[in-house]
Amino acid sequence: MAKVNIKSEKITPFGGIYYASKAFYALSLDKVINGTLGVRSSTYNGYQWDEIMSAMSDVFLCGGDCVEDVNRSECHLRESPEVRISTSHTIGRAIKEHSHEDMEYKSSSGNVFRFNTNPRLNDLLMKLNMKMGLFKSGQTVNVDFDHVFVKTEKADATYSYKQAYGY
Repeated sequence: MAKVNIKSEKITPFGGIYYASKAFYALSLDKVINGTLGVRSSTYNGYQWDEIMSAMSDVFLCGGDCVEDVNRSECHLRESPEVRISTSHTIGRAIKEHSHEDMEYKSSSGNVFRFNTNPRLNDLLMKLNMKMGLFKSGQTVNVDFDHVFVKTEKADATYSYKQAYGY
């Protein structure tokens, strides 16, 4: 017969995310992020880049599908001793700090395509992959990306060749 022990009075539906948070810091991903993107805030209570990215990934790993979902799950996510969770407004402002101008490509048929290569965030992505051992130094890797069109009725959505508004 299995024996059950109650380890804490606090039960959270997102307890599994604490293991992901521990791995995040055990792999020193916070140091890679802050080292690549620099210091975001010099005040004690300001959020650094690693905390912003950790909060974003926690939300999506817990089933959220937009940054605002941090507001629904923050009471549970704050139970983790390793994590400081910022508000969705702070995350949104931080994301905008790394915005980069879109590039435009006009095809021979006259269609205009916009895309964004954001070299600073691409550099961070490669460094994180190296740190996690997914890529090795000196290894040649072809990195491909695919565009995903997300239909939405939000005010800043644009009309697409898919005959719908979205991103």
